[in-house]
Amino acid sequence: MAENNKELKADALLDCTGLYCPVPIFETRKKIDTIKPGEILQLIADDPASEADIKSWAKNTQNELLKVEKDNDKFIFYIRKKSAD
Repeated sequence: MAENNKELKADALLDCTGLYCPVPIFETRKKIDTIKPGEILQLIADDPASEADIKSWAKNTQNELLKVEKDNDKFIFYIRKKSAD
């Protein structure tokens, strides 16, 4: 998570509020496939397990988790799609 101190602009938004494990991971995978390498996905989720789940998913898929914010009961994730191989 390298860019914690600057404002991030998302290229796509995915709202998974009200969805619980494993649905946010499935939806994140589907949405990340629709954006270009290097673009940023903003994901909003309120599942308490989503923080650990998304961190693990990003590491396993080599997508870059840039920032995690907490807003009351919601997590806001900024994920940069990995560059094309």
